[in-house]
Amino acid sequence: MKRRGFFTAAAIGAASLRVSPLYAQSAEVTLAEVQALFQSRDLGARRMVQDSLKHEGCYTGAIDGAWGPGTAEGFRALMASDRYQRHAPTWTFAHEIQISETMFFLTSDAYM
Repeated sequence: MKRRGFFTAAAIGAASLRVSPLYAQSAEVTLAEVQALFQSRDLGARRMVQDSLKHEGCYTGAIDGAWGPGTAEGFRALMASDRYQRHAPTWTFAHEIQISETMFFLTSDAYM
């Protein structure tokens, strides 16, 4: 392929690519998505997440592994926190991973 043909093909190929934002739209993670993931996990994982929310001051309910108003409010508080808001916009993962990162946010040393 001649040089001009190569650059023309590259330009056409680049123009057809879908442009995605530099950072993921992590604000699109919804409470309903976190709830669905929470409820799909085993009891031990659900209790661990509630314990993490409680330790962070986002949850005051029993560590029972059940999704209820307290757990929902805990995740609302977490997702509104400065710490979460500082890290979540930098996630460039697939949406399903963003949901998981939200659920296990407080159990990861990466977001200290």
